[in-house]
Formats: sequence, C-alpha cells, structure tokens
Amino acid sequence: MAKMQQSDYVFFDWLAALQAFIASLSPYQFVQTGIYTAISLSIIGAGTGIMMIGASLTQATIHHPEIKSKNLLSILFCEAIALYGIIMGIILFSSTGAEQANIILNTANYDGPRYYTDQIIQNDVNNLATGFSIGFGGITVGCCNIVAALTVGILGSSVVIAHSNSPAIFVKLFIAEVFAEAIALIGLIAGIVMSLGGKFK
Repeated sequence: MAKMQQSDYVFFDWLAALQAFIASLSPYQFVQTGIYTAISLSIIGAGTGIMMIGASLTQATIHHPEIKSKNLLSILFCEAIALYGIIMGIILFSSTGAEQANIILNTANYDGPRYYTDQIIQNDVNNLATGFSIGFGGITVGCCNIVAALTVGILGSSVVIAHSNSPAIFVKLFIAEVFAEAIALIGLIAGIVMSLGGKFK
C-alpha cells in the first residue's frame, strides 16, 4: 500500500476547509444564487442569440426581403428561452415559503441561547439539503438555457443565410432549431424536479 505524501494531507485539509465553508453558509444563499443564475444566464443567452440572428437577418433581408417573416421564429425561440429562466426564478422564489423570516430569526438565535438538540441539527441538515437542491435546480436551468440560446442563435444565423440562397430548405433546417430549443425545455423540467427535493423547516 502506497504511503501518503505531504501533498495528500494538504489536499484533504483544503477539502475539509471547503466543506466547513459551505456548511457555514445560509441555505438561502444557495436559493438566491440559483434564482439569480437562472434569470441572468437565460437573459444573457437569449440576448446573444437574438444578436446573432438579427445581424444575419438584417443583412440578408436587404437582397431577399421575403425571408424576414419566417426567420422571425428563431428570434421568438430565443425570447422563449429568456421566459423559461424568468418562470424558473418565480418558481424558486415561491418555493422558499412565507416562513423564511422566522427560520432566519430562529437560526440567528434572536430569542436567547440556542441549544443544539437533535431536532435542531436535523432541521439544519434538512434546510441545507433543501437549499442545495433548489439552488442547483436554478443553476441547471441557467446553464441549459444559455447553451440552448447560443445554439439557437448560431443555427438561426446559419438558417437565415441558407434560406436566402435556397428557400426550399428552410423547413428542414428549422427542425434543428426546434431540437435546440428542446434543450432549454428539458433543462427547465430538470430544474423543477431538482427544486422539489426538499422543504424548509
């Protein structure tokens, strides 16, 4: 059996310090991070996708104005991805519950000395796990949405150029955008399922 080196102990010390830091954070920190990530990444991705499609569409419609109406569907797909992020943010925000202030006050020890009974420790562990599940649900939605929006933007830009040269292939190329949009929808469903992993006590 190989003997552990000094660098191995340093790694485990670093890992233990990281675990202690994460455990010291409030569960609501993860919830807020998930909310902000879901909304911000979705909007950034949608804006970038619209920019890609709009730049190609503006140039192509100068010589082929008839392609404008069909290719607006790609821009609507990017807008839908931004809405997915906002919907997920609303769902995550409502999942924290109206009793959030009371939980924080109890954790902050506002009513005198707090003795760590088994029930209090169990509630703390449950709240931390709930915060993780809700927070990473939002992060999952944000990451899926930004990837889907960038994919729709790149494909939409290519579809605009191809459609201007050969109008007959629009429907065949548009199917690829539909599947790219489905990535965002799958991410939204996965995020909702992940956020249902617990309830604050």
